[in-house]
Amino acid sequence: MDTNFILAVVALFCGGITAFFSKVAGENQVYSPSYMIVQAISFVVFAVVIHFIERHPFEITGKTIGIGLISGLFAGVATISSLIAFARGGQGSILFPVVSLGVVVSVGLSFVFYNEPITTTKVIGIGLGVGSILFLSR
Repeated sequence: MDTNFILAVVALFCGGITAFFSKVAGENQVYSPSYMIVQAISFVVFAVVIHFIERHPFEITGKTIGIGLISGLFAGVATISSLIAFARGGQGSILFPVVSLGVVVSVGLSFVFYNEPITTTKVIGIGLGVGSILFLSR
């Protein structure tokens, strides 16, 4: 099996668990910014541990610092939006599928910025995925 596919499946499960914990936090009426700080600390600790395991120095370019900062801002908005929606009583069975539609944004940006080929199979697959998400959210 393709290693990239296996890594994508790991990301799928870990991302799903992360999203579920947003629901748990919302149900417990957590103050979203405090929760996000604790979540960010665990993220940083994980990255530092990986650096030590791989014995790799910290290295990053100015360009990728900017990309990381912008990505972090979008992640922050996405996280706080989800946390607030759950804290206000949002149902996971509706909110999770809607948030999952973010894949359409990612795929679209990959097509635009990286000229990834748009094939009939990909369009049908994305369409079926979006359709299933819309059905799940009803």
